[in-house]
Amino acid sequence: MLDSDETACGPIDDASKRKFGSLLAIGQGLITAAAPGLSVALTRKLLGMNFENAGELEARPAYLRQTRALGIGVAAAGIAGYAMEVASDRAPTSEEPAADDEAATDGDAPGATA
Repeated sequence: MLDSDETACGPIDDASKRKFGSLLAIGQGLITAAAPGLSVALTRKLLGMNFENAGELEARPAYLRQTRALGIGVAAAGIAGYAMEVASDRAPTSEEPAADDEAATDGDAPGATA
């Protein structure tokens, strides 16, 4: 087992894990949106492991549309997650205050009360 100061992935930081997860979500979403039939085939195969005659199931057109919409949503969530990680990487750290932060702390800032 791991000690209290060890992590499972070692030198990989959490931000890169989140970026990688976001990229996986983008890829999965794009594939599902572009080819919902692949998702249906995978679902049919997985159901076939536990149920009889699962190979005879047919997806209705509405299910294919819903699967495509789900893929678009997953891709959008992945894009949003990736964008937030990139933005947080570019944000100034607490040691480096942003120019806007310095202006807001001055007494001469608009709206400041004395």
